Amino acid sequence: MDEGYRVDLELEINNEAMQSLQDSFCKANDIYVMCVGKTQGQITSFSGTKPEEEFVDRNFSSELRREILDSFVDGNVENVVERYGTEDYLLYRGVAIRGLEGKCQGVWLCFGIARDRLPDTEILPSEMRTTTTEDFDKSIALIETLTKHYFAEKIKNHALKVKLSDERQAETEIESRLKKNEIMTDILRLMESDNSFFEVASDILVEAGHYVDCTNTAILQINSDGINADMICEWCAEGAEPLQPIFQKVPILSLPFMNGKPYTISSDAVLPELFEVFFIKYGIKAAIFLPINVNDSAEMYLCFISRGQERKWSVEDLRFANDTKRIIGTVLVKKITTNSLASSYSALEAILQNAGYGVVVADLATREFLYNNDTFIRMFSNEVDRLAIEEIIFDKRYTLSEINGYSANGSGKWFDISIASIEWVDGRQVRLLTFYDTTDLRIYQKKVEKQAQEDILTGLYNRQACEKDIAMEFHVATKLGKEFAVLMLDLDDFASVNEGLGYQVGDDLLEYIAHSINDISYIKNKCYRVGGDEFAVIVDHANIDNLDMVIKRIMNLFANPWILNGQEYYCTVSMGCVKGPSDVTDSSAILTRLNIALHGAKNKGKNRFEFYDANSDAVVAEKVKMEQAMRKAVEDDCKEFEVYYQPIMEFVNGIPTCCGAEALVRWNSPEYGLVLPDQFISQAEQLKLINSIGQHVLLEAAKSCKHWNDFGHPEYKVNVNLSVVQLTQSDFLDKLDMVLKQTAIDPQNLTLEVTESLAINDMERMIKLLDAIRAKGCRVALDDFGTGYSSLNYIRTMPLDTIKIDRAFVSDMNSDHFSEVFVKTISELADSLDVDVCVEGVEFDKQVDMIGKFSVNLAQGFFFDKPLTKEDFEKKYL
Repeated sequence: MDEGYRVDLELEINNEAMQSLQDSFCKANDIYVMCVGKTQGQITSFSGTKPEEEFVDRNFSSELRREILDSFVDGNVENVVERYGTEDYLLYRGVAIRGLEGKCQGVWLCFGIARDRLPDTEILPSEMRTTTTEDFDKSIALIETLTKHYFAEKIKNHALKVKLSDERQAETEIESRLKKNEIMTDILRLMESDNSFFEVASDILVEAGHYVDCTNTAILQINSDGINADMICEWCAEGAEPLQPIFQKVPILSLPFMNGKPYTISSDAVLPELFEVFFIKYGIKAAIFLPINVNDSAEMYLCFISRGQERKWSVEDLRFANDTKRIIGTVLVKKITTNSLASSYSALEAILQNAGYGVVVADLATREFLYNNDTFIRMFSNEVDRLAIEEIIFDKRYTLSEINGYSANGSGKWFDISIASIEWVDGRQVRLLTFYDTTDLRIYQKKVEKQAQEDILTGLYNRQACEKDIAMEFHVATKLGKEFAVLMLDLDDFASVNEGLGYQVGDDLLEYIAHSINDISYIKNKCYRVGGDEFAVIVDHANIDNLDMVIKRIMNLFANPWILNGQEYYCTVSMGCVKGPSDVTDSSAILTRLNIALHGAKNKGKNRFEFYDANSDAVVAEKVKMEQAMRKAVEDDCKEFEVYYQPIMEFVNGIPTCCGAEALVRWNSPEYGLVLPDQFISQAEQLKLINSIGQHVLLEAAKSCKHWNDFGHPEYKVNVNLSVVQLTQSDFLDKLDMVLKQTAIDPQNLTLEVTESLAINDMERMIKLLDAIRAKGCRVALDDFGTGYSSLNYIRTMPLDTIKIDRAFVSDMNSDHFSEVFVKTISELADSLDVDVCVEGVEFDKQVDMIGKFSVNLAQGFFFDKPLTKEDFEKKYL
């Protein structure tokens, strides 16, 4: 090859080693490459015979080489560039050798002859190597990878010494993955063996033991007597002592892991007493025990055992072990049963017949229905609708598309239709259509849109409507020279009602109180629910003379117990009052002043009202005091913030079974006692302390879940609420990476809950962020679904794993048809999107019965259990 063009290469390179590498690479891949450096010029000489070199020089001109080199030198950040010559079968590439800050310090010049493009009339010298276009691209990708890993080690400066360990780790991970793929390929081949299960399982144990690098791999089987177990096959590392001779007719009661649960126990784990005795007896340092389930029964256990030295199992080790377990289970099933194609088809047809949507397969050429399920027939039973929909089914203008909002005039129903082209069993192209009944969803959406400014629970106007009406009244009263007043009511210690009696009772009481206030004369339709247990009342300029009467009647409402379903409930109220425009110069300041007046009433003993006093700073002082206590608690490594766990139940064959928990924070303050989240989270967000608190909760929850996973419950997941403030931090993903690395939790067992407010404020950013979270393997849940105005508009575009339906809909299902329709519709929509549904706030058995009718697989609430400390949760569910 021509040596006329040279660039500098600021690397120390062993020319002999490079030449040897190049010779081997060219021979193995049937292409021609040469390395050109910046200061050293041509690093390597041509790999091949003289006739080959002359042919390459003729067809790979100096000008073309210069063009490739310049494309990198001129600052192009690509690692590979492609150029074209005069002949289509001649392939040219340049591969960059980059140093610090991505600076190009050299180039591999690559040349290939594609025999799949070579004309029949073209005659090559007999010595020439040829390849294919596909293999050439693979070779380029390989040399790019080799370049990154080989040359990065040669750069002489301290910065790259730091990177060296990372690159070696990356190489190790690549080698580990390649090794794993090779091993899994070998194991998968064994699945096709006609040998006995014992022979196949023994071969699998050999491969698995070498990969995991443990001392023993084995399979234990429970005897027919159900009392003892035998080790039926085993692999031992060289020099390791076999366990099989002593693991015969071992009582199951002496094997603490044989309870149907998987265990991943590293050497640093704190062992329960039974495990400690077992490990000491057999000299075990670390182990993985996995039940092999067949027909919902664990008769065998796969064991990975390390006896020689301490061992900490990695996530990759556990994944490999589970993959091996599944393969052994498949082999076992294959040996004891056979599935026919006919039974598979029958199962598929049964699934489609019971699907909640219509399915049609049609041949456009013959206008023939090849398949339709019963749901489709029911959807279009009206003759007018049937004729109209057939026109759409066979209309060739529709290709791959969706029809949203199709109206069936005969039945008055609405449908979303998806259209796709598929290959039928006989090879012909046909059209597949799916029909989703969105009638109930549209009805509810209209209700949501109509009630965008209404509170779902009480039917009162919400905070948004309150702020709007205050601004309007301020404008009118100012213009007329009149006065008006705004009252802020806060139910005293209402959180204790929810915690002690359950949220259902709390919600019923809130609704009763709201209607009672709204029925007071002079404030009809001027009462608003502005928070969980906070209400606002506007006494407009026309009724300002009756302000004292309104205040008195409100206070009188709380002077007696509230009678609800025959039971007496005691609840008092604190109230603040601001007059406008005398107390404020701008309507936007009214709610702030109201809070100051309200806190003044709270600080003076509650169950009273206070007018706003501009000279009083008691509320501000108390707020500052709590801020100081909170800052101190955060500075002390958040030790005062305790994580409680409320179980989440999965319905397995209709039976609720614990599948994990939601992590809930409590502030155990020496000064304020046990403070619930609604009393400090908002303030923590304002102070930006929520980032530290949230990170603390995330880390503790992940640690707990990893412990549960290792000790018998690998299916347990933990849900952690994320504040909008946390999610908007630029380093949130880095902090998430730190938690995953520090705890070694399987990311799929960590579910991060976000609220709809994030979607409303910045949908595009939220989608990118959630995609990044899911790319790490974590799951994403949308919390309090249904409370936001935008829920139904965005649900299909959001990257979600779980939708958590707000407790308000669950509590209303028995009495509100729309709530029932909402839960049913969302569960069906989630099912079609392959998203789980979890209902919150389940309090009564009637609610459990109702959600059991829908496609709801998860639930939580006081009916199942209250939030528990870590210790109490583990005693009950581990």
